[in-house]
Amino acid sequence: MKLLILMVTLLLSGCVVYPVNKTLQPEAEILVTDEKGKPIQDARVTLISNSYPYGFEQMRRSDQTSNGGEASFPEIKEWRTESLMIHGSNVFFWNWCVVKPGFETHTTMWSSGQDFQPQYNVTLTPGESTPCPEEMNKIGRRL
Repeated sequence: MKLLILMVTLLLSGCVVYPVNKTLQPEAEILVTDEKGKPIQDARVTLISNSYPYGFEQMRRSDQTSNGGEASFPEIKEWRTESLMIHGSNVFFWNWCVVKPGFETHTTMWSSGQDFQPQYNVTLTPGESTPCPEEMNKIGRRL
């Protein structure tokens, strides 16, 4: 009986910790073309992983597009521990950033409430390139 009371107390207090295999980065592919549908080679594509609570950046990976305008990213998973208390788990979401000199930089601004598109097509338009947004540290300041 004491064991049952202890287990119920721990459950209600949010101290229950459990393992979970989290997707830090999904398997994803992108096709980058110009306005005429021609593939753009050597565009720098960055896949940015953020998580809630707080929306902090967890990681970013970059790749260059091929002759066919394609770049791909492998799935990255990690075993983590989470708990049943408020802010005891991370919910991941991802954003794209595509930079190519001579073209406007393309960025997405999804949050966890919107669906990430792991097979994404982007059309770049001529214009000024800007760098991808800088990584933010844990207190919201640029690193």
